[in-house]
Amino acid sequence: MSRVAIVLLNWNGWRDTISCIESLFALENDDVHIYVCDNASTDDSVAQLREWVDRNLETANRKRETLGLTGFTVRDLFHFTWDPDPMLVGRIKAVNSVTFIQNRRNGGFAFGNNIGLLQAWCNDSEYFWVLNNDTEVEPDSLTWLLKRMDADPEIGICGSTLVYNAKRDTVQTWGGSKFLPLKGYSVALGAFHARAEEVDAHSVEKQLSYVNGASMFISKAFYEKIGPMREDYFLYWEELEWCYRAKGMFKLGYAEKSIVYHKVGASIGTKDEGESSVFSDYYMYRNQIRFCLQYSKISLPNAALRILRSAMKSALAKDYRRSKTHLRALLNLPYS
Repeated sequence: MSRVAIVLLNWNGWRDTISCIESLFALENDDVHIYVCDNASTDDSVAQLREWVDRNLETANRKRETLGLTGFTVRDLFHFTWDPDPMLVGRIKAVNSVTFIQNRRNGGFAFGNNIGLLQAWCNDSEYFWVLNNDTEVEPDSLTWLLKRMDADPEIGICGSTLVYNAKRDTVQTWGGSKFLPLKGYSVALGAFHARAEEVDAHSVEKQLSYVNGASMFISKAFYEKIGPMREDYFLYWEELEWCYRAKGMFKLGYAEKSIVYHKVGASIGTKDEGESSVFSDYYMYRNQIRFCLQYSKISLPNAALRILRSAMKSALAKDYRRSKTHLRALLNLPYS
């Protein structure tokens, strides 16, 4: 059994993924297995990532050895699909490893991460850490996640303190968000608070509706009982649906001292402070309606009104493509 499997999903974002891997090489922990899943990138991501690791692994391992830690080894799984036989997958024997998985298609956030999670489960990992590829972690971030999870076996998913990468004194969220049924959307707990501010982690855990998908630390028990993320969402709202599916069976946790820096949206077409992409708008709104239909019908009127207002605002600004996309999302029509 391996202790921790870290799953990173890459799509045309090898530069961010390299920064993330570099920070993971500096973790103060052993028994860490990193799965880099590429969602059929259209650039040369796989080659760039493999080349960078080959070029920098020896230096990273020397640094780890000076700290009394074990270095990483590398292996490849190309064209991995959803039909693995656990007996054929092969168990990882190394103390620490990096595995590259090249998916056949871009099936979205859940699809790509689910393949990494399945591979990690086949290798009998105790915990799974799903990280956005546009994140960087502090060396002790994993240690604090493990401490929180080990302290309470009823926790199924634990979140970190997400900090804006471009403003490292400012919090993006304390672990995740609280869903507001009457409004039909979520608010990030701790958003824009000072990073130095003291946090009541117990109070945060009481308010959490879901753990932010940029850093989700998942127990093996949760994965085996609740199953993988829903892939029909493609992008956004998957983590909220996952946590709602587990209601009454698992608790949500928050490790306030686990610090993860997040570039916010770099992996799907948006930037730190830039305008959201039309592509991301579509899935944000479509999945909002999809989630509310299944779990919170009381949210539908306000959710629909919010989308209509957004479509009207875009139309008045003569951004007709965005306006049309918002309406298509509301009506559950395909993205175009």
